[in-house]
Amino acid sequence: MCKAIKEEGLWEGAEIIFSYTRAQAIEDGVLVDLSGPFSIDTRVFKYPVACTSAVWQLIEDAHEKSGQEYGATVWDICFMAVNCQIKRIDPSTVLFRVGIPLGGKEHTLKIVCGPGDDGKPVMTVMLPYED
Repeated sequence: MCKAIKEEGLWEGAEIIFSYTRAQAIEDGVLVDLSGPFSIDTRVFKYPVACTSAVWQLIEDAHEKSGQEYGATVWDICFMAVNCQIKRIDPSTVLFRVGIPLGGKEHTLKIVCGPGDDGKPVMTVMLPYED
């Protein structure tokens, strides 16, 4: 049996029963596109950037409670992802810290570079425990 799996590949010929694309996640609000509306603020990356809805909530809270512009918080997150890395988990995943103006609280976030819907690289900012 193992020989057959090895020769044919475990998933060769398997039917895909479900897929959830990045575009669908953005449409559903699970992810929030940052590159479109904040292209100047995400310019530190050459790939499209999105964040999870939990990170977007931090950005919204910063705007509502401190008056900081959305773009300024997005810039801070992207800049700190590049410049204040605290741990490289693997070649495509980094933990970093950023101060988001909510009583001066510092947050640890994670940024992952992975394949988008078309296989080209995309960046996703999330909380450390999110996938």
